[in-house]
Amino acid sequence: MKKMSLIAILASSIVVLSLSGCATTKATVGVDTKSTETNIVDWSNRNLDVEAKPEWLKKLVCGNSDVFKSEFGVDKSSIVKYGIATAKTRDASLSASRVNYNAMRAEELKTKVVSEAASTLNDEGYTEATANAATLAKVDLSGHELVTQFWQKVEYNDKETDEKKTEYICYSVYKISKENWLNTLKGYLSQVIPSIPDSKAQVKMANTIQSLYNDTAKEVEKSEADAKAAIQAQVEMARIEAEKEIAKAQASQPVVVQQTSSSQSNDSNFNWMDALELAADVIF
Repeated sequence: MKKMSLIAILASSIVVLSLSGCATTKATVGVDTKSTETNIVDWSNRNLDVEAKPEWLKKLVCGNSDVFKSEFGVDKSSIVKYGIATAKTRDASLSASRVNYNAMRAEELKTKVVSEAASTLNDEGYTEATANAATLAKVDLSGHELVTQFWQKVEYNDKETDEKKTEYICYSVYKISKENWLNTLKGYLSQVIPSIPDSKAQVKMANTIQSLYNDTAKEVEKSEADAKAAIQAQVEMARIEAEKEIAKAQASQPVVVQQTSSSQSNDSNFNWMDALELAADVIF
C-alpha cells in the first residue's frame, strides 16, 4: 500500500466510479477488455458464468445501490458502502479491501466534518482544531455488515515503467442500517467537537449532524465522465494534502522517525486510492 491522505478537504462524501457506457473493447481470455492494455483476465465466480463486471457492481460504483440490494436481498432502506483494494494475490486483496473500508469511511467522515466546520464555524482556528481532531478520530464500524466480496484479476502496463503487471482488485460491500450509520456519525463527532475551543462553536458543530447524515447517506448516480473527473480530482487532492501533512510531521521528528513514518505511509495508507485509479483504467 502507498500513502493515504491525513486530511483531504473534498466536496464529495466518497467518490464512486462509473462502469456504464464503456468504450469499444477487445477480447482477452474470453473477456471484453479495453484497448489501453488494461485487461480483466479472471474474476469471482467465473466458473458459475458470473460476468467480469456484473450489473450490480457497475451501478454500485456509479452511486446507485438498487440493483445490488435486489440481487443480494438487502433491505431498500439500508445504506450501502464499499471498500476497495489492490494486491498481488487474491487472498491479500480480499483482506486489504476490508481494511481499506475502514480507511475510506474515515476519509469520508473527515472530509465532510472539516468541510462543515469551515462553512459553519467560519473561523480558521476552529477549522484547524477540527481538522486536527478529525485526523485522530476513530470510526466505529459497529453494525456495518459485510454482504459480499468481488475480485478481479487485472493485467496492465505500469504507467511509469511500461512493464506488464498483474494485480487483484477486490470490492468489499457492506450494508448499514440508518440507525447504525447515524451512530457512526455521532461517535465520530463526539471525538471531534471537544477540540473546538469555544462552547458556542461546539454547539453549532453538533447541530450539523443532520447535514452530515444527509450528505453521507444519500446516493447520487454519476455519469461516466463526471465520475472519472471526480475520482481523478479526489486522488490528486488527497495526495497533495498527504504530502503536506507528512512534510509537517517530519519537520518535527528525528530522522529515524521520519524514515519510519514515510515507509509506513508508502506501505499501508494509500492502497485504496491506487485501487480506485486502477479500477478506473479497467472500467472506463
